[in-house]
Amino acid sequence: MNSFIIPNWHPLLVHFTIALAVTSSVFFILTKLVSRQAETFAIVAKWTLWSAAFVTVLTLLAGFAAFNSVAHDDVAHLVMKTHRLWALVAAAALFVVAIWSYRVKAVSSLLVAGSLVVAGLVGTTGYLGAELVYRHGLGVMRLPDSSGDGHNHAADGAAHDHGETTAQSGDHHNAEQSQDHEHADTDDHGDAEEVGDEHGHADESVNEHDHGDDDGEDCGVTGYSDTKDAALEFANSFQAALNDGDFDTVAGSFAADAVVFENGVREASLDSYLEHHLKPEMPMLKAASRKVLKQDVRSAGGLAIVTTASTLSIKSKGKQHDFHSVETLALQNVEGSWKVAHVHWSSRPIAK
Repeated sequence: MNSFIIPNWHPLLVHFTIALAVTSSVFFILTKLVSRQAETFAIVAKWTLWSAAFVTVLTLLAGFAAFNSVAHDDVAHLVMKTHRLWALVAAAALFVVAIWSYRVKAVSSLLVAGSLVVAGLVGTTGYLGAELVYRHGLGVMRLPDSSGDGHNHAADGAAHDHGETTAQSGDHHNAEQSQDHEHADTDDHGDAEEVGDEHGHADESVNEHDHGDDDGEDCGVTGYSDTKDAALEFANSFQAALNDGDFDTVAGSFAADAVVFENGVREASLDSYLEHHLKPEMPMLKAASRKVLKQDVRSAGGLAIVTTASTLSIKSKGKQHDFHSVETLALQNVEGSWKVAHVHWSSRPIAK
């Protein structure tokens, strides 16, 4: 059954909550607009609302199960917490109005207004849930390959910010994308400072790194070791700028046609990524505690690839969370200066 409903029952049940709550509100309004059928509409409105309350109990249970099991990154986690808050408020309002409608016989204008509030809260919660799926990709096991001249309904050049991405594989530098996100406490690392923890952009000295074969036999280029050292220096400067929250330096480090793999997809454009994702996160990147385990550099002519393996330590509400993190920087020498042509981040929790 898990292969039929991905990742659990929440996507199915939530549609009943939304449909029943909104339908109930419509019939409550009709009791005031069509007086001759007011009694019939009142019965339908109440039963629909009571049904919504019953289904909502199941929706909440499935939602909490999804919150603690669906793989996601730190950015999506913030939206998940907001979605959860609105869901609890909407559910509470729905239960109150349902009990209210049960205790009264006549449908008052105040009860109609209460039903409209419930519909609005449920609709807002549903919108945030849609954001999680369509913008952040939660629960999505496969995305279509939109490259090339394939099937495409979008207008030419259409895109939306941050979540708009072509469906390429790849992970962000966030600390929980590669496997199920485990919450010892459902509020863990939800604070702003914790977002930075999971990125692994903190500036730590390199404990060890491996430049590979420095004899130049890999490519036969004169000054091969110097090229590798220069590439490594640039990569560490790039990491330091991220850690310092220096957005201008980071943005200037990318080549104009740079490709970013983030959140399991390929970003539609560099500008969109910088403005709508990285820039809002820059103030939160200083809290990471990072230990570099190993760096490798491969260079050929004006190209270099720097891979970094590290561990991240995150303290949240008195608890510590540790992660393995890897970063791949594909660098290109442009008129004597290194530029990031491609970046790929991914991380996973360290099993305890």
